[in-house]
Amino acid sequence: MILYFSGTGNSAHVAKLLGDYLKEECMRITDCHASSISFSGNSLGIVFPIYSWGVPPVMLDYIAGLGERFVEEASATPIWMVAVCGDETALAPEMLKKELSDRGLELSGGWSVQMPNNYVLLPGFDVDPKDVEQRKLDACDDTITGIARKISSCSWEESYVRGSMAWLKTKLIYPIFKKYGIYPSRWQSDERCTKCGLCASACPVSNITSGSDGKPCWHDNCTSCLACYHICPTHAVNYGSATRNKGHYFLPAYRKLIAGFRHKKKLSAEYLCNQVYIITFVHCYYQYFLATTKWNYHST
Repeated sequence: MILYFSGTGNSAHVAKLLGDYLKEECMRITDCHASSISFSGNSLGIVFPIYSWGVPPVMLDYIAGLGERFVEEASATPIWMVAVCGDETALAPEMLKKELSDRGLELSGGWSVQMPNNYVLLPGFDVDPKDVEQRKLDACDDTITGIARKISSCSWEESYVRGSMAWLKTKLIYPIFKKYGIYPSRWQSDERCTKCGLCASACPVSNITSGSDGKPCWHDNCTSCLACYHICPTHAVNYGSATRNKGHYFLPAYRKLIAGFRHKKKLSAEYLCNQVYIITFVHCYYQYFLATTKWNYHST
């Protein structure tokens, strides 16, 4: 069983590929209450994005809320994690291990996977240049497959890209981010808003509703995943002035899927994951077909 959280699609992609290889069920944590889920499968995987060199609070809260029976059954199987980061994890794995330990669970192995950056709320932080973004996307599937093989063979290890000054980033910067870095009231839409509803559809915790004028309204349950900002087709969503002139990133397959179902109130996490995988597979096959096929046009 794989529990995951995702905003712009990176962690959803990682979870889906791992789930397909390992034949494990993928469950987006925002779709089911922690105390009500039942454990299934041969192992427990936890996939999450790195937030300011730490674990997203929503993931920590979810683990803390898991039911006793779930914990008891999961403790009899290997438990592993994959941290999805733009560049580095710092000491986020230790943060997760402590939360698991508090529930009587022990981590068997863990890895990090680099995916395109999406954090834009602080000075000096922006999305990757397009060439770097594409390079990360091109490399990630091989990395994920390698991790899946290790999990399948129980070749446990902990392999992360820590980065420099890891202790400082996780122990000092992350607590500041957690306390002061999530202000739902700062989210707003400007005159470019077309009232399309994509931002509300993309929000994993249904924190966005339409106001009386049809424009989005943000409530108090923001996770700072930035999905609403990155998916806006007209760049009308902003976090005060912090996102002015910043770039946008959303996993292409994930964006297309949410756009196609923007009128639905709730997306099925399992269906969402399956469609991300299918779109990605078809795209890769098409590119391979073009690269290996020579077309000859002639008249008879």
